[in-house]
Amino acid sequence: MSLFGYDAASSETVRATTVVKTLHIRPSGFDGENSNVPPTPDLYQQLLQKIQSASKGLDDKSAFEIAVEHGFVGTEMEWLESLRGTDGKDGLPGKDGADGLPGRDGTNGKNGVDGKNGTDGISGSDGKSAYIIAVEHGFTGTEDDWLKSLKGTDGKDGITPDMSVYATKTDIAELQKQIESISGISYISVFEGGSDTLQKYGDSVYTYYNDGYRSLAGFAESYPHFCSAENDYALYFNQNDFSWAGTVFVIFLTPIAISADMHLLLSYLVGASENATFYLVKKTDKTGAELAQHIYEEIKAENALQLSFQWLYSNDFISVIQSLENISDGEYYLAFKGTSDNSHPMVKSIKFMKG
Repeated sequence: MSLFGYDAASSETVRATTVVKTLHIRPSGFDGENSNVPPTPDLYQQLLQKIQSASKGLDDKSAFEIAVEHGFVGTEMEWLESLRGTDGKDGLPGKDGADGLPGRDGTNGKNGVDGKNGTDGISGSDGKSAYIIAVEHGFTGTEDDWLKSLKGTDGKDGITPDMSVYATKTDIAELQKQIESISGISYISVFEGGSDTLQKYGDSVYTYYNDGYRSLAGFAESYPHFCSAENDYALYFNQNDFSWAGTVFVIFLTPIAISADMHLLLSYLVGASENATFYLVKKTDKTGAELAQHIYEEIKAENALQLSFQWLYSNDFISVIQSLENISDGEYYLAFKGTSDNSHPMVKSIKFMKG
């Protein structure tokens, strides 16, 4: 319980409160209707009994009897009232302390002396004009003649070169095929950026991101900068789609027959050099989204073979080769992850090179 009060003399209502205290109420055992047991004596009566018991001496006399023997005149209640002292007077208020002495003010410093103005420099003499210099070196004629002499005559029209003797892109591609057939080198393309990328790989390439497994075609619709015309349909782990440090797994569902003499050939550009990992998961009979989930779970369970390398910083596309000499022969699915951090890679093509 607590006590609340208000200062009635104040111009503003001021509320005063006390600290909350607990009042313990216990049953006395007295039942006025069904019991003849008298009630427990109240606290005042109990205190009187305690005082009387404690004040009795060896002769069993009470403190009141002793007081009468020493001259007190009156009843026992009057004697008890005489034990209560009168209220003390209020103390006088203390005097205010004397104010301290004010501190001394500091003196202002003297102003510094102004510096002297510097003297003006000597004016330089006018330089010779280009025309005068030309005359001194042998030119004869007026200044206007000299200005006209500075203009060269018009050149003759150039001859359009004959480009028929130079190789076209088609010729170069055909020549590359001939070189490959002679050298025994061939390529297995897993991914190639271009206008037909979404048609070619839309259902054979899957992604795993925060919202689960999706085909490349469906993923590109939701994340328009990942594989789009603006970057010739390269795989771009950009911050517009994935904010900072978003990680996307790319999973290729077409199995590749790999031997130790093969190499992984990558074409990409990245914003910062950073460690990276490609994964190889052994072939299984699953297909579609179920296969994509199987490949991802094998990677997370550390059952996949790892190809560790490093993204190399570049501001243009570069091609790198990764050896597969430590990989056992067999059929594997390829997967890798890219992150939209400082590296934010853009992968243009992924191929396996044979021979």
